[in-house]
Amino acid sequence: MDIIRASHIASVAALLGVTASLSTGCNDAAAPMPTTGAIGITAATTGVDLDADGYDVSVDGGARRAIGTNGTMAISGLPPGDHVVRLDGVAANCTVRGSNPVQVNVAAGAMAEVPFALACTAPVTRLVFASVSAGHSSSCGVTTDGAAYCWGSNSYGQLGNGSTTGSTTPTAVVGTLTFAVVSAGVFNTCGLTTRGNAYCWGGVYGVTPVPVEAGVRFQAISVGISHACGLTADGAAYCWGENGLGQLGTGDLTPSSTPAPVSGGLTFRSLSAGWYYTCGVTSDAIGYCWGSDGALGYAATDACEYDEPTNSFITCTKRPVVVEREHGFVQLGTGERFTCGLTTDGAVYCWGFYPEGGSVTPVAVPGGLTFAALSVDAQRACGVMAGGSAECWGWIPVQNQFSDAPTSVPGGLTFAVVSVGWFHTCGVTARGTAYCWGVNSSGELGDGSQANSLVPVKVTGPR
Repeated sequence: MDIIRASHIASVAALLGVTASLSTGCNDAAAPMPTTGAIGITAATTGVDLDADGYDVSVDGGARRAIGTNGTMAISGLPPGDHVVRLDGVAANCTVRGSNPVQVNVAAGAMAEVPFALACTAPVTRLVFASVSAGHSSSCGVTTDGAAYCWGSNSYGQLGNGSTTGSTTPTAVVGTLTFAVVSAGVFNTCGLTTRGNAYCWGGVYGVTPVPVEAGVRFQAISVGISHACGLTADGAAYCWGENGLGQLGTGDLTPSSTPAPVSGGLTFRSLSAGWYYTCGVTSDAIGYCWGSDGALGYAATDACEYDEPTNSFITCTKRPVVVEREHGFVQLGTGERFTCGLTTDGAVYCWGFYPEGGSVTPVAVPGGLTFAALSVDAQRACGVMAGGSAECWGWIPVQNQFSDAPTSVPGGLTFAVVSVGWFHTCGVTARGTAYCWGVNSSGELGDGSQANSLVPVKVTGPR
């Protein structure tokens, strides 16, 4: 019995870094009190796709020691007091539950326990986006290799994934098409292939992309609430869809299921399809708008659809009319009777439901900021400045407030492009990472949740 007891004392003493005096007689010699302690570390990992290489453990920033994904180890010879234990080498698809690093107090002659609990999920593919488009309650983006992904509401098949099931993370648009750009609307989404062919899905088109019979190839496309417009490489504008308020700009009120040329023979550099109207900028920097009255930059006079509640005709313009010639524009953005224009010197003017009291003609957005790009939808606009910082104004979703003046997008991110949707906004950084913010009731922010956020959240990879 005495021999077994002496052996146990020796092993504990060795772990704690002390020397014990032993005797096999009936009266054991007293062992010196230990002067150091130890830490017992456990890694417990659950889930899938566990990292076979395990992890690394360090104490107080010292040398790293390997520990298995479900392993244990003891580090001895530690002086009494507080120590910091850190677990490194955790794979991107795994997370540590709780604190890391962990501060623990070590007592002389004792072992402090530090358990690390980890959970792993299937690795998420990082999507590198070239562009993104925020729609009504869905979003879409095109990656740098031409793949199209959509997320959010899919009640009308606007995600293009072959179903009407929504998704809170990006889901691939079915097919083998290689896209250059996509534009998300309310009921449907349209995109252009790298060869300039237009395809649309959702709404009347169905749950998968179908070609738009045009006989022409486009370099830009924009989707409104019930119509879409495309721009060819030589600046010719075509629109298709509903036309009860002259939004196609063809000079009449006849709808068209195929692209119809916008009247006037103008050469455009950009187009934007809004609620029931369209605006564009010609190659000589002149802004034109047509369609329903309220955000055209002038008072429309044509009698168009009959409004039964008011027993009167709704006024509109059936063909492009100049907004004004005082400012040279490079871009016009359209929303819900809310239009903004970016001038050649980087200033922005808005009209319609802007400022908060409304204006028929363009009003300068205050702040003296110089923008490089502009996006408009609903009753909100955002602009990106030369350095990549983003500012937004108009109606603020979630907060239900209206701001005439630009306010900085929180989070400190810099963007290459920004796209405003009906209740949310998305942007892409210079490294191709997509972020979205605003209302998220349908998963349109793409972060795997349905939680609203005023701060941009990262769009996750497909699952």
